[in-house]
Amino acid sequence: MQGPPKPKNTPDDLAEVERALSVLKGRHPEHERARREDEEARSRRRASMDAAANVESKRRSSRVLVMGVVTVTVLAAAGVVSMLVVREIARGGRVEKAIAPYRAMGFEVVETSSRSKPGMLDLQAPQGCLLAVSSNDKPIKVERVAGTTEGAGPVLFCMCESERVAVSTDPGDGGLALLSIDAASLGGSRAFAFSPLTSGTKLVTDQACAETSLDAWIDAKKFPVKPADDKWLTAKPARAPLARSGFKVVATVPPAAPFAVVDLAKESCLLAVADEGATKLALRGHGGTALASSGLEGVAYCTAGEVTVSVEREGQGEVTILSAPATRVGGTEGLEELAHEVGLKALASAPPADLAWNAKQLLVASAVPEALVTTTSAPDVVDSAEARVFSLSFKTPGAIAPEAGEDVFSYCEPTLGPNVLESLCLFSGPSKWRISGPEAVGGIARSKLPFWLLAMQGVNDPVALKEETQLFALARHLKYEGFEPTTLEALTELPNGVEILGRAGEDAVVAVSVAPEAPYVIPLTDGAAWATDGPPRIVPLAPLAKVTLTTGKKSLPSKNVRRTVVFRRQKK
Repeated sequence: MQGPPKPKNTPDDLAEVERALSVLKGRHPEHERARREDEEARSRRRASMDAAANVESKRRSSRVLVMGVVTVTVLAAAGVVSMLVVREIARGGRVEKAIAPYRAMGFEVVETSSRSKPGMLDLQAPQGCLLAVSSNDKPIKVERVAGTTEGAGPVLFCMCESERVAVSTDPGDGGLALLSIDAASLGGSRAFAFSPLTSGTKLVTDQACAETSLDAWIDAKKFPVKPADDKWLTAKPARAPLARSGFKVVATVPPAAPFAVVDLAKESCLLAVADEGATKLALRGHGGTALASSGLEGVAYCTAGEVTVSVEREGQGEVTILSAPATRVGGTEGLEELAHEVGLKALASAPPADLAWNAKQLLVASAVPEALVTTTSAPDVVDSAEARVFSLSFKTPGAIAPEAGEDVFSYCEPTLGPNVLESLCLFSGPSKWRISGPEAVGGIARSKLPFWLLAMQGVNDPVALKEETQLFALARHLKYEGFEPTTLEALTELPNGVEILGRAGEDAVVAVSVAPEAPYVIPLTDGAAWATDGPPRIVPLAPLAKVTLTTGKKSLPSKNVRRTVVFRRQKK
């Protein structure tokens, strides 16, 4: 049988036992109880501290985990950002590499495409000339209000004012850039052929301001100037008269260029001659003014003042541009004569304000001393009672017409008519000149007979006047060759001719006797006969040597009334 249960210890029993133990050990009766309570307090503190330590450990582990996750996330994000930065730097570098050559040409960057839209630019672009550049060779599209164009890059175009422009392309791993330059630096679309850009697409979008841009480019002397030589003049013997009259090659228009710009000196003439490939020539002045045009082989122009002109050509043939002093050439009329002599068809012109000056050049080139020449222009024409020789230069045909008495005869070459703009006229007496109307534009140069024609003073025969005009033409031709007229000196009149003494520094002569009665003009020769309207007989003559020149004509005016004009050439 199970025994009876043991009785439970009560607090009082425990206290009695602890006091008994304390007495047995010789200590204070409450010693054991105090020791027990102290042990229990320490146990409770250890349990509390262990619990707190466990909580802190868990917190620390949680923080470490969070920090690890954050660190990994940050590092991952940094890697992505770093990769994007590297890619953007590389993309920007490709764009910069693409635009670097154009910076060197003077272009400035307006804007480059962003990373988010590398193949698109949409902006308010400035006026001037713009260049759309891509970092690859994909076509570039340019959209403006006026229209859309797509072409190979770079795309060059000019605008007269600021406007909205959209540029797009397939950027690949690169991008786009829009650059600009002042239109005056490039010359606008009219001067695209001279731009340093050798590839890409060039759009003509500046028609409204193209001439202004070209003028600014020309005024700033941005046009190319290439050294010229006179090989063209010496390439064919037939061109020798041009060289002898003072022409020099000043520029050329190569097949790849639409025009050449030339600075013309004061009182000079220009002659532009086209090869077969050029279909039409024209001269352009400031503001796009058409100074002269021709569908022929050449175009010519004379000017009293300094001027810059553009020689423009349609077609692909090369154009040679020459220039000479106007006094040596004889203005526009003398220039056309020269062109005809060398086998060229050229129309010559001069500015309306220079027509009287232009007429004067013909007289000076015809061996009329410049001191004898006076000029007058429409509408205020002033007459000269002593004048007998008249050079006419008109803008409107028949701008100024002569009036003379019934006993005064005249001859003009060419004959005055509705289509005649230039002529040389001889009068036997005084004349008056009247403008044809308020719109008349023209000028006149006039003089007395020069010293070498005084023997014909007062001649009143149209035949004699015609022969005088031929003598002036002969004098022009001989002046081109370096001859100058002389009378009386170093010669002896003979019954049928003249004996001429060579002078120092001279190497050849041409002689013509003139008289106030028929035959009025007698060409002299040492051999074959010649006429004043044909090639003259040039006779070599050394200094101090003598030569006798005669004529085959049987009946001559007395040597007392006739005078021999000796044209002498200075030795070169």
